[in-house]
Amino acid sequence: MKTVNDAHWILVGASVEEVSVPSGTPMAGYAARVGPSSGVHDPLTVRAIVIEGVCWITMDVCGLDEKTCSDIREAVPLPADHVVVSATHTHSGPCSMPDRLGNADSRFLAALCRAALKAFAAALSDRTLCTVSYESFRGLRIAQNRRHPQDDIDPELQVVVFTSRSGSVVAWLMQFPCHPVVLGADNHLISGDYPAYTRIALEQAEPGSIALFLTGAAGDVNTGHTAESSYTQNSSPTRTFHEAERIGRTLAATGMAARESPRLARSGLRVLTAEVHLELEVLDVKTPVELAGQWEQQTHNQPPGERALLRIWSDWAHAQNTSAEMTWTGTITVMALAGILLVALPGEPFLAGAEKIKGAFEIPVIVAGYSNGCPGYFPTDTEYEFGGYEVMDAHRYYGMPAPFKRGSLEILVESAIRIGQLVL
Repeated sequence: MKTVNDAHWILVGASVEEVSVPSGTPMAGYAARVGPSSGVHDPLTVRAIVIEGVCWITMDVCGLDEKTCSDIREAVPLPADHVVVSATHTHSGPCSMPDRLGNADSRFLAALCRAALKAFAAALSDRTLCTVSYESFRGLRIAQNRRHPQDDIDPELQVVVFTSRSGSVVAWLMQFPCHPVVLGADNHLISGDYPAYTRIALEQAEPGSIALFLTGAAGDVNTGHTAESSYTQNSSPTRTFHEAERIGRTLAATGMAARESPRLARSGLRVLTAEVHLELEVLDVKTPVELAGQWEQQTHNQPPGERALLRIWSDWAHAQNTSAEMTWTGTITVMALAGILLVALPGEPFLAGAEKIKGAFEIPVIVAGYSNGCPGYFPTDTEYEFGGYEVMDAHRYYGMPAPFKRGSLEILVESAIRIGQLVL
């Protein structure tokens, strides 16, 4: 009989909780979406995996603010730096951040927090001895650079499988860097987008297992359309539930092969969390007052989606003041597990940032974005000259006084590499 001290066995438990979303709840993800949710297509879930003495929690929402993440991390009865809270970043979820992406109802946030604690407690109590397998896959032809579609990218699908002594899969941990925006602004049903279908397929293949999906550094990656295309509510034949299911099940079918990968040797689980301090920088040439006047003029004779977007931008401009705090503090967490590094980055980092982190190590590195807070986009230094939504505009929907200063992603990357070197 194997014991916890044997070379390949580690204690792992996972759990899932559903959170009710009443019809009429405001949705986040598209400033141009007009009207609240009209129902639920698939349940909003909160999932937790506990590996030895660390916990990773994922939620089917567009983003989570730093305070909500901190409150959950402090409430979980583990050291706070041993807990990561991530959003899957589905754009078909309810509003989930105070003063960002449409604001959030305090009662809904409280329900999310309760579900997180219940999921943690159940995962902790269900821990069992597992082996760990890892595999990565390329060549899926799903993700595209949405800012530079001519660039040929091939980001990794990464899968960790936790298998019990009986040979059954206890949990899946899957990462893929692609925006969950298959469903567009015309959708008014609550959904986890393509990650929900990925999890469903994995759990159907291994009954009793629980799948967690981590959205990677997807700030400039989606399935093939510009960010600006979501300024309208126009429907598209490539942005449907059928397409979300196709993509989700394709990822799952590919990732299932990780069950046959060699078992990784158990090693001491080490975790480090560090604060990072970043500056914001005003990039607009015009003042907020001038911009507000411009956008208010533009609302005339615009379709409903564009009017909704311009009203949000105008409201942002009227709320600005010269004494706004132009710095932001967040956290980076790095876990070393069985020869794998798990890196949790805040916000929406661009893919190149994750690739640089991976290139700094000789072992597999899984980089998740949208973790422990989501204050906006982190473009690479070279992308600022191209402008565009992620550089120039997104901070308004995020309720931030300005975009992050050029070089901010590089600071996150350098910090993650430094922390990773310390935990190895």
